[in-house]
Amino acid sequence: MLLAAPHRSEPSSAPLLSPGRPYNAPHRSEDPSALSKLPGQHSIEPTRSVAPQATSPRSETLSEPSSLPGRLTIAPSLHGLRPTALSSPGQRTTAPLFCPLLATFPAGIIDLSPDLASDHLLSLITGSILLPPRPNTLCELPIFDATDVPAMCGTLQLCLWSTFLDLYPDQAFASQLRGALQHGVKLGYDGPLQHNARLDVVNLPMDSDDVHHLCHEIDTRLAEGRLRHVTNPINMRLVCSPVGVVPKPHSDKRRTIYHLSHPRKPGTGLPSINDSIHTFFVTIHYESLDAIMDFICEHPGTSLWKADLEDAFRHVIVAESDARLMDIHFDSRHYQECALAFGGRSSPFLFNLFAEFLHWLTAFALQTVSPSSTSHSDVSHYLDNFFGASETTASPATPIQVLSLSAAALGVKLSHKKTVWETTKLEILGIELDSVAQTASITQQRRQRILHLCSHIIEHGQASLLELQQVADHLQFVTCVAPHGRAFLRRLYDIIWSHYKAPFGRQISKTMKAKLLWWINMLQSWDGVSLLQPLLLVVEHVWTDASKRCIGGHWGSMDFPSAAFTKELSRRHRQKDIHFLEALAVLEALRCFSPLWDGPCCVVIHVDNKNIEYGLRKGSIQDPQTQVLFRAIFALCLQQHIDLVPIRVSSTANVLTDALSRRRFIFIQQ
Repeated sequence: MLLAAPHRSEPSSAPLLSPGRPYNAPHRSEDPSALSKLPGQHSIEPTRSVAPQATSPRSETLSEPSSLPGRLTIAPSLHGLRPTALSSPGQRTTAPLFCPLLATFPAGIIDLSPDLASDHLLSLITGSILLPPRPNTLCELPIFDATDVPAMCGTLQLCLWSTFLDLYPDQAFASQLRGALQHGVKLGYDGPLQHNARLDVVNLPMDSDDVHHLCHEIDTRLAEGRLRHVTNPINMRLVCSPVGVVPKPHSDKRRTIYHLSHPRKPGTGLPSINDSIHTFFVTIHYESLDAIMDFICEHPGTSLWKADLEDAFRHVIVAESDARLMDIHFDSRHYQECALAFGGRSSPFLFNLFAEFLHWLTAFALQTVSPSSTSHSDVSHYLDNFFGASETTASPATPIQVLSLSAAALGVKLSHKKTVWETTKLEILGIELDSVAQTASITQQRRQRILHLCSHIIEHGQASLLELQQVADHLQFVTCVAPHGRAFLRRLYDIIWSHYKAPFGRQISKTMKAKLLWWINMLQSWDGVSLLQPLLLVVEHVWTDASKRCIGGHWGSMDFPSAAFTKELSRRHRQKDIHFLEALAVLEALRCFSPLWDGPCCVVIHVDNKNIEYGLRKGSIQDPQTQVLFRAIFALCLQQHIDLVPIRVSSTANVLTDALSRRRFIFIQQ
């Protein structure tokens, strides 16, 4: 029974949360699943024009103590540049609206030789305060062997990196990169294939287009020296793995992949390479889109940018002793890989160590040329993908200029085709951000990919480790747009960890199936759009309660409700746990009242059960039946663009809903 009264929602600012923040979750920086940011003060020296011939030799660039405790600055060049006056703690010096050095280059990617780029970059960062170390840079085990040599001479040279590595605040990490550049990286392998060969393998299925791609890829890599033809595979004890071709994500191009997880099943010969990779060479805490989304909220109309590194993994050269572990057999010939390969379990971790240093160097240089601390967002990266934003008063090309200059100084190039800047609408990692409309949405391609993966697992009733990892990877980014979904990733991560001991196919549980079905139903019914900062925040208040016989609730204030409902429970529900009944009351209230609300809104839900209040905040509850109701609640909130804020009230304060849940109509009329 629904009782209604005239009501007009008054737009208001929510007193409980900061403006522009989602009401259904704490500030993104407070989210326990989000990557923590290292604190650091930034100080910028006013930039000055530096002609190429006036740059100082690298040997004359020194580190000296800063006047600030625990902070280092780079000493000014010895060629006529004046010492820098440092700002006091907690303050920041101002810089011009543009950097004269960068102004000499065209907007966008700066293409220079490593030596010239290095000289320009050193001139740019002279006198600046160093940033804190990056996360994901702890090497539990050495990533190099001092007795080894690189399998080939790559583009990442120690002579290019050394000057900048000397500036890094964590010299233990810098030493690991120095060793890897000088001796090649170790794959972290410790298994029986260290002393055994494996030559006979069956490659992955390939059609004619795949074969043509692979032939071209082999010819190209041979010319570059990153692949070697081996004429005596037995003497070299090569370890071959199946090779195949897969489509690149978000592209119509192909990618060559080594199946280093072959063989998947035990008892089929020697174990795979990936099975014996040490866990210290695997773990990465990837960045989310939270930093750039927060910046967009705070700076409407901001300019967005992104860039990809060319041939990312192939820049990192493997140690000669481990190169024999990454070999292929194709067209009656054996080949040895000299760089990190797609398909290697440790490849993302090892590559990310180098990417983290590039990230640090770029952020270090960007702070130097920024007019203020809010001119540009924090630089973010996901492996070889770098992205960020710039406010409307800042030069939109500056981050790309600084990133390309830093990359060139280290011997890396940006992909011209995948580099974009000066736009207010941009797709990043399958999420489309719009700084003018203040929205974040999942792309149709990512939506279809997730639906296909989830449906495939449910149809077969089992999933491999790789399939679960792919699903989790896609869903992790969807939760940036749909934070309600984070509650349904925890169980998936638990299952993934259990699969590491048995990476082959395993039957999925009923709970896992239910979670995948929730994602399928949600993605099929939801428009995929999340409002980063609604133009008009409307706060609605809903009060609910339950008894063993009825559930009830009302919309509006306690003293002047706008509408109310009461519903008698069916016999099958009357014996269920009170937590289930309280959650059912919340769901029924949202179903009754949400059609009466216009547009996105914040709904403050008042309940007198602490377990339900905590469960709605956390996103899960132990009781499986109640968890089913939670899924329905969160799905409805996504579809109706509702930000849910649960608040616990005392039973005495919840008197009206208590009466509704007991159908005490005489009391209500008094």
